[in-house]
Amino acid sequence: MQPKVKLRLPTIEPDGHQVCGLGVDLIPMYLFVYVQRFVFGLCVFVALIGAAQAEWAELMKDDDITYVWDKDSVRAVHVSRIAWTMTNLTAKGVKAPNGEEYLSSMARWRINCKTDSFIKLSESFYAKADGKGREVAFYEAADWRPRDAAIRPGSYLSLLKKQICTSAPA
Repeated sequence: MQPKVKLRLPTIEPDGHQVCGLGVDLIPMYLFVYVQRFVFGLCVFVALIGAAQAEWAELMKDDDITYVWDKDSVRAVHVSRIAWTMTNLTAKGVKAPNGEEYLSSMARWRINCKTDSFIKLSESFYAKADGKGREVAFYEAADWRPRDAAIRPGSYLSLLKKQICTSAPA
């Protein structure tokens, strides 16, 4: 005659570990939950790092200054486009509106594709090139009815308009 083995359903013990039907410990549940949270957090972190990388394309370059724009930042709003540009300076001693020196700036623009006009929505000035280092100053446009200005031919904003307004129907 064979001995009878009593099987039971998997259960969670009061101390947090799981016991299988033969009374053998499986993975403690609290460890499983922490591993699961860690993997989820790691996936979110990797996704955010990938999303934070901008694809900058050159608009205009001179001996003293380089203008680039972020292709991924372009958003269509009716006949306008919203986009970010970055300006890198090679000359030292250039002063931000508050009087501090800066080497780069990042600006957010609203370009009207129909009227060839623009509004600078915001701008940040940085102590180092490529928008790095300490933010030494910033500018924000007033929310109440900012005025458009004409885009001048041959300027980097005219090149930006050509890039962002012809890529999608206005």
